[in-house]
Amino acid sequence: MIIDSHAHVIEHLSGMGARGEVRPIGDGRVRFLDGEEMQVIPGEIGGVGFSAEQLLEQMEQAHIDRAVLLHGLLYGLQNDYIYECVAKYPDRFKGSGSFDPCIDQAELVLNRLIYHYGYRILKFELSTGAGMTGLHPDLKIDGEEFERVYTEAERHGVTIVFDIGSRGMKSFQVEELVRAAGRHPEVKFTLCHLMAPNGADFEAWRQDMKRLTARENIWFDLTAVPWNIHETYPYPVSLRYVAEAVKLAGTGRLLWGSDVPTLLNLDSYGNLYQYLIDGKICTADGLDDLLYRTSQIVYGK
Repeated sequence: MIIDSHAHVIEHLSGMGARGEVRPIGDGRVRFLDGEEMQVIPGEIGGVGFSAEQLLEQMEQAHIDRAVLLHGLLYGLQNDYIYECVAKYPDRFKGSGSFDPCIDQAELVLNRLIYHYGYRILKFELSTGAGMTGLHPDLKIDGEEFERVYTEAERHGVTIVFDIGSRGMKSFQVEELVRAAGRHPEVKFTLCHLMAPNGADFEAWRQDMKRLTARENIWFDLTAVPWNIHETYPYPVSLRYVAEAVKLAGTGRLLWGSDVPTLLNLDSYGNLYQYLIDGKICTADGLDDLLYRTSQIVYGK
């Protein structure tokens, strides 16, 4: 079995970030308000969205059984659409909710995500370039805005997922996450992208991993590591980081994700996990942890 623990569906590209709104301009491209453009969805898939059916088609080709649907502010929040996708394909998808914890009606929205939609995963994109600290520079993982989220997470068994961006961003809040996880030991936290290492920060990254792995309620997804390192298959530098993460955290705290559709601009869906198999960085049993078993523990079966 293979579970993609970090995939996206997009009903219609409608994001917002540090540079204002994100406008779809066709063929999978978006334009930021400063004029810069980005290829979000591969041109051959194209359009202004990435539907559940398009994701399922890609999953079939790559022999992926299930996917966890997460949010990204670059694409626009997809709470309603993810709910519909899970209802339509319950054997293939597990959904998550997301919201801006700084909004005036945050408590109302949080309760609706948990009680009405039934979400037991909440994803918060904090990265400064394409996330919430681009909108709210003073937002802190251990601040009061998130404390009410953690309280509800404790009460209802909700896993909290953070993308803290990369080193140097205001969103890169390792110590704040360590403190929050320490105050709420019953809450499961997932940190995306293995902290987005850049290939030149190995020792600093390693020290941060040591601090984070000391909290047993923090897990790490291996999503888009080659993308952030800017390398090509078979991703030798990425494998160095993942192999070290196996040593520091153990395979039972690591889970693979793809970050499709954007990562399909880098490589085929299959290669995004095949490098872990070819790299022989752990035992066959450990590989099962990475590819599906840890996901089932953190996000449920």
